[in-house]
Amino acid sequence: MKKPAMVACVLFCFLYVNAAVAQTAKRMMTLEDVVSLKSVSDPQLSPDGRHIVYVVSEADLKESSSNADLWLVGTNGGTPLRLTTSKKNDNTPRWSPDGKMIAFVSAREEKPQIYRISPFGGEAEKLSDLKSAPSAIEWSPDGKQIAFIAQDPPSDQEEKKKKEKDDAVTVDREFKMSQLWVIDVGTRNASRLTNEDSLTIGQPRWSPDGKRIVFVTNPTPKADDGSLSDLWIYSFVDSISRKLTENTGPDTSPVWSPDGTTIAYFSRPGDVPMVGLQRLHVMPAAGGAPRILTPSFDASVTSIRWSPDGSKILFLSSQSVETHLYSLELRSGKISQLTAGGYVVSSPTYSRDGKTVAMIQQDEMNPADVAVASGSPWKPRRVTRTNGVIDSLKLGRVEVIRWKSYDGLEIEGILLYPAEYTSGVKYPLLVYGHGGPSGAYTRTFSASWGNLGQFYSSNGWAVFYPNFRGSTNYGEKFMQANFLDWGKGDYQDIMTGIDEVVRRGIAEPRTLAFAGWSYGGYLANWIVSQTDRFKAISAGAGLSNMVSMYSTNDIQRYLEAFYGGHPWEAMEEYDKRSGVRYLKNAKSPTIIFHGQEDKRVPVSQGYELYMGLKKNNVPVEFVIFPREGHGLSEPRHQLEKMQREHSWFLKNVLGSEPKPESVKLNQ
Repeated sequence: MKKPAMVACVLFCFLYVNAAVAQTAKRMMTLEDVVSLKSVSDPQLSPDGRHIVYVVSEADLKESSSNADLWLVGTNGGTPLRLTTSKKNDNTPRWSPDGKMIAFVSAREEKPQIYRISPFGGEAEKLSDLKSAPSAIEWSPDGKQIAFIAQDPPSDQEEKKKKEKDDAVTVDREFKMSQLWVIDVGTRNASRLTNEDSLTIGQPRWSPDGKRIVFVTNPTPKADDGSLSDLWIYSFVDSISRKLTENTGPDTSPVWSPDGTTIAYFSRPGDVPMVGLQRLHVMPAAGGAPRILTPSFDASVTSIRWSPDGSKILFLSSQSVETHLYSLELRSGKISQLTAGGYVVSSPTYSRDGKTVAMIQQDEMNPADVAVASGSPWKPRRVTRTNGVIDSLKLGRVEVIRWKSYDGLEIEGILLYPAEYTSGVKYPLLVYGHGGPSGAYTRTFSASWGNLGQFYSSNGWAVFYPNFRGSTNYGEKFMQANFLDWGKGDYQDIMTGIDEVVRRGIAEPRTLAFAGWSYGGYLANWIVSQTDRFKAISAGAGLSNMVSMYSTNDIQRYLEAFYGGHPWEAMEEYDKRSGVRYLKNAKSPTIIFHGQEDKRVPVSQGYELYMGLKKNNVPVEFVIFPREGHGLSEPRHQLEKMQREHSWFLKNVLGSEPKPESVKLNQ
């Protein structure tokens, strides 16, 4: 009589176990998964430290646009609440000092405007009616005003000329400057505080007493003038702005001390303003000599915040492949690391009492999410899980590896293993080159149009991220080790790194691919002219002819720092660092990507590479994206770039006939 019951139990258990296995079975990542991933950014902790408002952005493939909304979550976790549902972008959320309202910028009308919304729900209320888009909004300490930056709107005469197509522009003489504004929250009246025809303004910060605003100026909006920034202070007492800093290098990101007597900020020296370490400085708000607080700290610092009692300054710093929070004691100069572990944190925001910090946290297995830490030491815990699809996907683990380059210099990189790695099996290897060159690969989640590491790992590839000389995060000497050396030392660092991965038995040396964007694109253009080891190359927005690049891009000072002067002063150096000079040696099939409106690396650089490869009978494709600048912003363009690159690698590296992946347009 008991047998049927036992059989039923066995059958139930069998079905239960199989159901559990089915639930936990993981699949390969697809490009549809990649485009469906949402990004999380700009967390803002409420003054009482109980809630966090943040921004979630997602792609709309049907419209080929992105949408961003505001979300709210408690510092103890729980289900996040969606605050806005506009089909246009809502961003830059900022808490009012009393925590009762959240101001933000929304593009839900023809021109972006400032809105506010209650964290407890309800409809957003428009505060401004501006002719130019506002940015960098910040509440006054009493909550009665909001400071912001807005560009000078076109004059009636300019509008008339544009309508009549009488709108020729003189280069370097006709700029639209950004000015400092405030809006009265009660009356909705907006007032311009500055009228600096010879300066453009950004990064406003109220003094604790609300009587002054410190801000950053540049001579023009040109990117090339970004290294000439200074700090100024506007006083409501006499309605006058005065210059605070005199450094020939950039001074940025000012933050007031709690008592309003001192300003902390970042600065670089004037001799190498584009490629020196960003160091922490303080100076009297009334003016005077600045003081460097991190003279021997061999890393750049970002994201300043004073402790409530003014005895410490908190900041972020990236070292090796991680980014963590640090504190500096002003009296002793002692620097302490506050967070630690195999992850990256960014965008820290603090409660009024300084006891709680919210931030963005991510690592190689987890996309960016909101995390919270309190107490000592700070151990971040995630309070959001925005991309649950990750739990169902096969992902690869990473290992930080080191090797000696051709000249004995130690180089570090990240090796992403195939998701189903088997020891002794050799895999195709995709090598990425980062942008900059003053940049670095860190322990972030890699599944985006510019870095598809986890996608390739999930589909059976090993992926390698070398932090070649010139990278940040390894000290100033290493960062500047590529002066007068583009395409030499960094190229050898990459190639010796590949040798190390091959030596470890992970990579099949006959199935190598390389991909890079911006400076990574420069390396791609250089590599195709130097070696035939790669079966396929993807070159995105890459520099190919340094002579023509100098005069047509928007950051001449940056190139001068690396090349020792202008091209007419160092023509040999510019010429010999140009990949197009050596294209007669090229053999690797190359696909080129470029934005048609790219000002940083003009599309002409892509044409020069394309024509050189084509005339030398190298298999090549050149894909130009209309309306795009130095990066790809339209989701359909991002998807097409990923699909074409993947097909190129499948065909030329693995010899398989690519089958375009079907992706739904209603993401």
